[in-house]
Amino acid sequence: MAKFEKHIFICTNQQARGLQRRFRANKAGCLDQCEHGPNIVVYPEAVWYGGVRAADLDEIIDSHLIGGKPVERLMLKEECINTESRQHRPILSK
Repeated sequence: MAKFEKHIFICTNQQARGLQRRFRANKAGCLDQCEHGPNIVVYPEAVWYGGVRAADLDEIIDSHLIGGKPVERLMLKEECINTESRQHRPILSK
């Protein structure tokens, strides 16, 4: 089997466009970005999408997965993705 071109982590795994041989979609447990959810992460680029709706999926597939251009309007800001400061929510004390 050939290597996947991209690896996509999504909160539910439903793919009906016949792209299974090019891309691998996996259900994800906690991506630690619930306040920005639903979330999708695409590797190897490590592009994080937040607030994704069903209506956005075709655009992500066509623009990013097939066309190679991430959908900027849905991308999470770097300062929100697993950083110490976590400006989008307070850090819980241990």
